This record gives sequence, C-alpha cells and structure tokens, in this order.
Amino acid sequence: MANDNSEAGYSREDWEKHYQSEDLGWDLGKVSPPFLSLWQEQNLVPCKTIIPGCGRGHEAVFLAENGFRVTAVDYCNGAVNALRKSIADKGLECDILHQDFFDLDSSHDSSYELMLEQTFFCAISPSQRKLYVETAHRILKSGGLLLGLFYETNAEGGPPFNTTRSDILHHFCDRFMVQSLEKTLLSDEQRKNKEWLGFLKKK
Repeated sequence: MANDNSEAGYSREDWEKHYQSEDLGWDLGKVSPPFLSLWQEQNLVPCKTIIPGCGRGHEAVFLAENGFRVTAVDYCNGAVNALRKSIADKGLECDILHQDFFDLDSSHDSSYELMLEQTFFCAISPSQRKLYVETAHRILKSGGLLLGLFYETNAEGGPPFNTTRSDILHHFCDRFMVQSLEKTLLSDEQRKNKEWLGFLKKK
C-alpha cells in the first residue's frame, strides 16, 4: 500500500483503507503502558492537551476520563468516527478535530500545555518532520511540554519510519529543550526495546 517513494509514506486514502479493513496493526487497543505508568506515578497533571494523529484515541479517552481538557486531531474518517463513539458512549468531553494536524490555524497558537506524541511522528513522511516540530512549537504555550513515545523500527522504509535518538535530537533541539530521552522498559510486548520516551520542553 506504500507509495513508490519509500520516503513518501501513505496518503489519506491509504490510511482510510486501513480503517475500512480494520487493518490496524499499530493500534494497541489500550493506553500505551508508559503513559499509563506516568499517570499512576503522578507525573502527569491535568491540563489543556492536544494529541495529533490520535487514531482511535485510547489516550484521548483516558485523559478525558482523568480531567484533562483534550483536543484530538486526525484526518481519517475511521479514526474520528471511532473516537467520537467512544467519547459519546462514556459521556465524556473531548474536542475532536477532523483535519490535518499541519493545517491547524492560528487560533491554536500558544494554546496547549501538553502535546502527546504516540505513533504519529513515525507515521508521517520524514520530509514532514521539520513541519511537525514547527507546528508543535507554534501551538504549545511557552514552556509547554511535548511528551512523546518515538518508535525505533531499525528498518528501512515505512510507515512506520525509523526514529532514532539522533533523529529526535536533530529535529527538536533547536526549538525544544530535551529534559529526558530514554528507552522505556514499559513498552507493550510488540514494541519492546523500540520506544524512546521523551520529555521535550518548548524553548
């Protein structure tokens, strides 16, 4: 399903086909364990949070259940419809935006205290990573935090596209202060030894 250019990634139509066929190999069906552990250890405080490329939104639902003011963004019908149903079924509040993260308008500038990264940075084309960082920097408040799980596949092509520690530092260091960036020991089995847990503070 990937395009001829191995760096181009998937089109919106490609992602929609994944949802239509329920071919969602990246979806754990639950909150990612490292994020759950951070909450249980009281390392996360409810705040205004945005989740780009939220997919079916397990993290969005969890955070909304625990007092966060969540904005979840995805351009796929399948993702947005699934999240809307989950939010409605649980009687929660969540601002769900059916659009491209990179097209967020100026009303979002300096609006969020926290951005949660989970399987989005590795899903976009590597050519979009600079724009990802610029958009994250634009929408976070001064001193805002990007909390991310970055996926190191050690494989060519994608998605998911390989993301090394060096890749993260290269793209983020100019606009974010890297407070912590370590391989997490709490990853789900299918991601063991492949996830970098990063705390990146907007400069």
